[in-house]
Amino acid sequence: MAVACIIVQAVARTIPALIGLGESLLSALFETLLLLAALRLVLRARDLGSRFVQAASGLVGCNLIFTLINIPVALAFGKIPLEAGRLVPEQVTPTQMLLSPLILALGIWQLAATANVLRHSLNLSFAGGIALIFGWIVLLSLLLSLIVGPQGG
Repeated sequence: MAVACIIVQAVARTIPALIGLGESLLSALFETLLLLAALRLVLRARDLGSRFVQAASGLVGCNLIFTLINIPVALAFGKIPLEAGRLVPEQVTPTQMLLSPLILALGIWQLAATANVLRHSLNLSFAGGIALIFGWIVLLSLLLSLIVGPQGG
């Protein structure tokens, strides 16, 4: 399932961006391996290492399902109108405006589903699962900026 998730993510990442499949595949592989390593560390730190397979399956499966849901939305949304790294509001299409609330709702739904997996895996509260996700996003952003450098500057 992890391989399928990596491949689907790699393909999905090429839709809104001007990056190649190779770069996208490496990015998805790096992110997934980092996620699984961090999950293993946190589970072991909480003496819950026996839950790794279930937790990893839940996180990877959740990511795979939401990526598959988001592909048609991203295709319909099209390219984000950017100029010098900034949004050009005059070029935003009506379709993009209509799809924006759906994208936000899907993001919140994915956040809630992932937090629920973490909550059950790590015996946390729901808020603890959300806090862990935001911490993960910050850590991943820092690591990626160290590896590939800041984007768009």
